Amino acid sequence: MDLADKLDILAPAARFDACDSYSQGDRRYTPRKAVWDDNRVAVESGPDGRRLSTFRVLMSSKCEWNCPYCPLRAGNDTPRATLTPEELVRAFIPRYEDGAVQGLFLSTGVDTDINKATERMLDSVEFLRKRHQYTGYVHLKLLPGMTYGALEQAAKLADRVSLNLEAPSAERLAHISPRRDWSQDVILRLLWARNLQRSGLLSGGLATQFVVGASEESDQELLTTTMWLYRDLDLRRVYFGAFRPVLGTPLEHQLPTPFVREQRLKEADWLLRHYGFTTDEMPYNIQGNLPLHIDPKLAWALQQADRFPIELNTADETQLLRVPGLGPVSIRRILRLRREYRFRDPVQLKGLGGALNRVRDFITLDGKFFGRDADARLRHYGKPKPIVEQLTLW
Repeated sequence: MDLADKLDILAPAARFDACDSYSQGDRRYTPRKAVWDDNRVAVESGPDGRRLSTFRVLMSSKCEWNCPYCPLRAGNDTPRATLTPEELVRAFIPRYEDGAVQGLFLSTGVDTDINKATERMLDSVEFLRKRHQYTGYVHLKLLPGMTYGALEQAAKLADRVSLNLEAPSAERLAHISPRRDWSQDVILRLLWARNLQRSGLLSGGLATQFVVGASEESDQELLTTTMWLYRDLDLRRVYFGAFRPVLGTPLEHQLPTPFVREQRLKEADWLLRHYGFTTDEMPYNIQGNLPLHIDPKLAWALQQADRFPIELNTADETQLLRVPGLGPVSIRRILRLRREYRFRDPVQLKGLGGALNRVRDFITLDGKFFGRDADARLRHYGKPKPIVEQLTLW
């Protein structure tokens, strides 16, 4: 099998590993050159916060495990391929030199066993670093149960490492990946990586990923574990990927997770990391899930009739961050402008664009309210509507 044929198998298979930035859809981002016609480029934030286009590929699509949700499971009839270190270099370096990508995202299946699969991946990155003097960004997706020595080597070679939790607890993980021990194979390895990060390695930090909906977990479970990962294990990012059923797997008849649920979890994660929200404040329903028809910040605000409206001219930054439609950039602008004059009319906020109608429902301007009352707001934003998505099997 030649290299092009291998990449046709290994690059699409890598899409199951999320590494996209939350703000990936920002229109200001464009790769430096669009010279390669392939779907092998993902976007993530690098060590300094800049977004990088990364070449995303599996080292091998062969896997010894039989995780019920995974398209690469050993029992699934799917094309398999494996790259050598030399082939990885031949695939990556030309794209990097042409400016089509600024970094590498490398993952692998459990080809033969954990140690051999990990060694093959590490050898490839070391070959790239030492033989070809590549000093750019590398994100390595690690395997559960790997040795401390291998993890230490990965931390020295890579800018960021990640290890997928897949589920928010040991009980949930047992349903979708019975070969993995949640505490020993994953959490312990994340603890090792955290300590290596604290020693000065891993400028891009640690990350993990959940398969949303595969184990029938609630959003509250996911976000509670997410907050613990940020607080105690120093993770830089937690990614969420909506479960999609795959033909030939035990979960092929399970309903797919709506992509809007993935988006709501990303928004909630953003609130936890940047807006001072806690997991207990999230607007869960009785089943512990976030509403799908509106974003969690707006849903929370609609439940806080006693907190709103607040006065835009005197509210502090913490209060303003809780106003739907206001973000850090617009708040900094408001704080700067109100040192020069008082806001008295909504027209002064026209720079907020489409968010203006939402903002005016939750603020007063020099004591005057220009929005809708609480009952009218609830009527306007309406009740949840059925989420209809076309069922596609991967």
